[in-house]
Amino acid sequence: MANSFVATASLDTTLPNRFHQLLPKLLMLGVVLLLLILAALAINVFNKLPNAAISLQHKGLNTQQTLQLQQLLGEKADTNLLKADLQSYVAKLETVDWVGQADVRRDWQQGIVVNVVPRQAVAKFGSERLVDANGMVFKPADSNDLNNTSLMQLQGDSQNAIVMMQQIKQVSDWFMPLGIKIEEVIVTPRMAWLFRFDNGLRVLVDNDNTSEKLYRLSIMLQNQLKPQLKTLQTVDLRYKNGMAITKRPLIQQASDTTAVNAKSADTKPVTDANSATDSKTNALKTTANPSH
Repeated sequence: MANSFVATASLDTTLPNRFHQLLPKLLMLGVVLLLLILAALAINVFNKLPNAAISLQHKGLNTQQTLQLQQLLGEKADTNLLKADLQSYVAKLETVDWVGQADVRRDWQQGIVVNVVPRQAVAKFGSERLVDANGMVFKPADSNDLNNTSLMQLQGDSQNAIVMMQQIKQVSDWFMPLGIKIEEVIVTPRMAWLFRFDNGLRVLVDNDNTSEKLYRLSIMLQNQLKPQLKTLQTVDLRYKNGMAITKRPLIQQASDTTAVNAKSADTKPVTDANSATDSKTNALKTTANPSH
């Protein structure tokens, strides 16, 4: 009887031990099942979320730019906010010439927020495009931007636009002390340059030491050639040693002088109107008969 009792007692103690060993595994299994259930519910909720709205920030954009981006992006995404691929919208914006920078982010209140910084044109390039200070050529959203008379005109290969803008910046700085600004730049396939300034001066230069020649000319115009600046029509720097200078015709020089005199006369009091008219008439007669 004693032996039987001992054996039974030994059997009863092994059952709780096994239960204690299985308990952590059962708890872990329960946690995993609970997480799976919660994940399934979350996925179901996410899938039922409405398509995200696309909020375009209008600051810095004109009417045509705003309309173009609205047509490109649409009013709503094709999926909800959490599933939307933001990089795909960035890729779309990169296809637009005039877009300089683009930022796309998620916002729980506004949806997909799109912020765009347009390129700032500093010149017209050809007849249908503009170019920014970095030499990036682009087609504007509004064609009326091509009629901006305050922008200089550039002609050449768009692949050379970066080099052109770098050279133009240098020349603008060098010629600034003269009080003249660049109005037009033409660059040939062989990189021969034509600069036309707002005072009528034209400068021709080739691709041989271009910057050095232009800098040297700016120094000469500020010094020994300064008295002749108003009479110069063309300066040709396409020579290894020296330059060729063409002066304006006498008639044109006289016309310029007449315009200056007329402007000065207009600023006089009304009592001098008759004498101002006589001065203009005499100046015109002199222009018509330069030999006298």
